[in-house]
Amino acid sequence: MRYFLYAILLIGFFYSVLYYNQKSGEETIKLNDSLNNNVLFEGVVVKIQRSTNHAFGIITLKHVRSSVDEFNKQIKGGIYPYRVTGDSAELYCTVSVDRKLGDSVKVVSKDLTIYYNPQKSKEEGSLYVITDPYNIAYVKENTVFK
Repeated sequence: MRYFLYAILLIGFFYSVLYYNQKSGEETIKLNDSLNNNVLFEGVVVKIQRSTNHAFGIITLKHVRSSVDEFNKQIKGGIYPYRVTGDSAELYCTVSVDRKLGDSVKVVSKDLTIYYNPQKSKEEGSLYVITDPYNIAYVKENTVFK
């Protein structure tokens, strides 16, 4: 009888984990659907900041050419992975050690993709709505757009 109880508890645990993963996956898809907003921009890296949280950081761009003059919208449950104001922009994303000042960056929001040095390489990164509380706090503390 004791083993039967353990089996029931184990099955219950696995069911709750699967249920949680399904719900969080649905929420992530919903949040990332908000990035299908026709925002396109490109610019040159002038500043790189890395947090201590799994290579998350901020890439600051200048000389930005953009499909929008300004993008500073709010989203419930997180923050957008970029901000654009005039000829400046910031990306909030995973920052590879390969990133260097002077790199060119192109962002295509509807594709959820960041292209690094698109004229020379096929290197890409991913865009996603920032939901981790540590990363959100890092952006709020370190953004140039205050």
